Amino acid sequence: MLNNYLNLQFDVKGKTFKGFCMRIQDDFHVTYAVILEDCHSFCIWLDEKTAKWYSSKFTNLDPSVLDQIIGKIDVKEETQYLVS
Repeated sequence: MLNNYLNLQFDVKGKTFKGFCMRIQDDFHVTYAVILEDCHSFCIWLDEKTAKWYSSKFTNLDPSVLDQIIGKIDVKEETQYLVS
């Protein structure tokens, strides 16, 4: 389980975001549940056919915040791939 968990902390436009994300079981996509302090939770997933990341329908965050999260997950996924 610890391999599928990632602490998050980053700044966007002068605001600090803290939280975590963890990979969840999904037979169709690489999917993460994301929980940020002072925000609602949401999911993001990678459509491997298009190599594009998507977020839950009602995710109401600045796109640069999502870019930060996705960037951290991409690095984590690449690291896991190289280790295994």
